[in-house]
Amino acid sequence: MTSEGENQYRELNKLLSMIRTFDAVNRYLQIELSKLGFSPITFAIMNALYVHNGRMMPTAISKWTFRTRHTISKDLDTLEKQGHVRRERGKDRRSIDIVVTEEGWRKIETVRPLAQEMSRRALSALNREQLQALMITQKQLRKHLDEEIKNSLTTGPMILKSRPRQHKRMDTR
Repeated sequence: MTSEGENQYRELNKLLSMIRTFDAVNRYLQIELSKLGFSPITFAIMNALYVHNGRMMPTAISKWTFRTRHTISKDLDTLEKQGHVRRERGKDRRSIDIVVTEEGWRKIETVRPLAQEMSRRALSALNREQLQALMITQKQLRKHLDEEIKNSLTTGPMILKSRPRQHKRMDTR
């Protein structure tokens, strides 16, 4: 592999490494949260509602969780059937708010200490300085990728600045 090819592979490998780490975290959350009656996304929705004092519009929830409104709608249906949230007319009567029910607040209060312990166990491989650096890095990445997502939604397909080098095929006869 050429030096240029090696550099391109290293760059791609950084992203692939992040994806593998995300997949491991997501799998851990799937296993642990299922014991509490949640999926990672329904847990993220309940957390978003908790942070926003128990009331949000579905569009705000979808932005908070980086999911489409359609995907969120199905998960909200699940949470509503479980009795954790309800839909209410918004202030302008045309919008809908998602509101945490009393049952939902009880569930949050039960799950929060368990989720904190899950977090402690998952992140126990890192020291305090590493955790602080990770939090800063994640925030920077989310902010940057939020802009990239907005740009991607309003533009056409990505165009490579330079064409990848064509490799000569070896004669294998």
